[in-house]
Amino acid sequence: MTVVAAVVLLGAAALSVSTGAQATPPSVPGPAASQLVLGTLAGPSKAKKDNIELKVGSDTTVRTFTLTYPPGSSSGWHAHPGIVLAVVESGSVTRQFADCSAPQTFTAGQAFTEVPGHLVTNPGATDAVLRITQLFPAGTTVLREDLPDPGC
Repeated sequence: MTVVAAVVLLGAAALSVSTGAQATPPSVPGPAASQLVLGTLAGPSKAKKDNIELKVGSDTTVRTFTLTYPPGSSSGWHAHPGIVLAVVESGSVTRQFADCSAPQTFTAGQAFTEVPGHLVTNPGATDAVLRITQLFPAGTTVLREDLPDPGC
């Protein structure tokens, strides 16, 4: 599956796999997902308009849900299959990549992508609510992999 750009939102998943003793699962209490909706985009398929292009080579699952981060919580270092986009509905979150580049903070009305090796935290005093959409190959069973802390 190749996605050049997509006007959808994507995010965290309910299933996880530990990668060893150094894995960093979500904080407790951690983010809570709700309002899950699943659909299948039959592939191959592509759409292109207004300088935005979406291409999938085979059947692709589209998963949309709301993810709420309580104050001070984190996702733990993790990765997802496919592409994830998130839109911040309320509050704020900080995203850090495993390459230790500068963290970025996103507030209500802003969107961001999640690529392999990242950590999302809620540094605020109120819940951060995200609308998430995730595209991944149909038949994928592991939707989240916990990763070791890269030491950023």
